[in-house]
Amino acid sequence: MFEKPDFNLIQILEERIPLIGDGGVGTLLRSFGLEERFPAIQANLEQPELVKRMHQAYLRKGTRLIRTNSILPKGEQWSSIENRLEALINSASALAREVSNNRAVVAGRITGAPEEWSAEAKYQLYGEQAVYFSDTKVDLIWLEQFTSCEEMLLALRAVRQVSAVQTVAHLSLEPGRTSLDLTEELKHLMNSGATFVGVMIDSPEFFQESLLQELIDELGILSLVLDLVLDQEKSPDLKEVFRKNIPSETTLICGGQNFLPEQIRDLSEMHKS
Repeated sequence: MFEKPDFNLIQILEERIPLIGDGGVGTLLRSFGLEERFPAIQANLEQPELVKRMHQAYLRKGTRLIRTNSILPKGEQWSSIENRLEALINSASALAREVSNNRAVVAGRITGAPEEWSAEAKYQLYGEQAVYFSDTKVDLIWLEQFTSCEEMLLALRAVRQVSAVQTVAHLSLEPGRTSLDLTEELKHLMNSGATFVGVMIDSPEFFQESLLQELIDELGILSLVLDLVLDQEKSPDLKEVFRKNIPSETTLICGGQNFLPEQIRDLSEMHKS
């Protein structure tokens, strides 16, 4: 039986200080000089200083949660890293921990496997990553970029088979998914091994007061990954949504792939309003 970690996210949230996470990885690493032909995860071994610089950029803006640089590439780029996955994940975790220096929660990020893979191959991939993150002592395992509840359930089963680390599972919102469907799916994920659940939002139409309130009421704690522009001057209604529906003790928030460090500060100020 694997050892149960001491870290408890609820204790962090009970401090009632907004738990604002980091933002995008690829865009920032490219701006720092990572070549387009290299997947971002490859920088963990070949250009680790760029990865540390990225984490530092978010920490300087007030981030209290950083996710590892471990988004897996797909297509042809996968072949360039598949035989080095353990080293890449271990390095991603080590770099995040080094830069964090106990100033932020470190979340080991696992993303969806290629769609064309068999369920068995996907299960093995998710489990391997969970082992590497558990062995390198991340605070959380962070599942994101999953649109299918069934795929997320597969990942959760793989994670729970090998790890007791608290796990946050995010479903990407899609057109046509009703609030009732989403709520039931997220509750099912919690009953299937997720410690906490959340959603990835990439369109303002999904950022609805009624939906957020319903999810928090039903789930208790909600994680949001926001991949859209939150400008409190241009969109003052968003500030009101945060103030009324996203209390610090029940919500953690990260930016999506288009979020940069400067926007993290805006998000933090909005959350504290």
